[in-house]
Amino acid sequence: PFGAIAVDYKLNKLVNLNSPWGISFVNEFELLITEKEGNIKLVDLKEYIVKEIEHNLNIVSRGQGGLLDILYKEGLVWVSYSEDRGADKSSTSIGVAEFKKDKLKFKNIFQANPPIDSGYHFGSRLVIKDNYLFASVGERGKGMIAQDPSKHPGSIIRIYVDGKIPYD
Repeated sequence: PFGAIAVDYKLNKLVNLNSPWGISFVNEFELLITEKEGNIKLVDLKEYIVKEIEHNLNIVSRGQGGLLDILYKEGLVWVSYSEDRGADKSSTSIGVAEFKKDKLKFKNIFQANPPIDSGYHFGSRLVIKDNYLFASVGERGKGMIAQDPSKHPGSIIRIYVDGKIPYD
């Protein structure tokens, strides 16, 4: 109806995934993919091989939470995830690790505060621009908390890629 062109497509199933959330290219033929339940997969697009990478993240997969976005750049991997903060509370958190194909040892560089007892609206997408990491943090189903500048939920966070806070 709007100048559509008929094109034949053929879909090929390459891999089986369970609730994938984020994806990032490592190189032309390898992808890192997060699964909500907490798995990080390395997918080889040449050989159609999927390998699970071990990690040390304290993930809570509850409601809409779990392992969220992933971003690879220059030998480092950033992830956002729903972190178990104890007493049924959780937050959107960010970790960074040196990329290794067998095991990723993440260091937490950000925790959204306050932690909240909710399984809703964690966010999250990650973007790097220059030396800054930008992350969306959901309002956790608490609506108006996003209007409180002293709290993280409902915000776009800007930190340096190493987790330090910019002076401005």
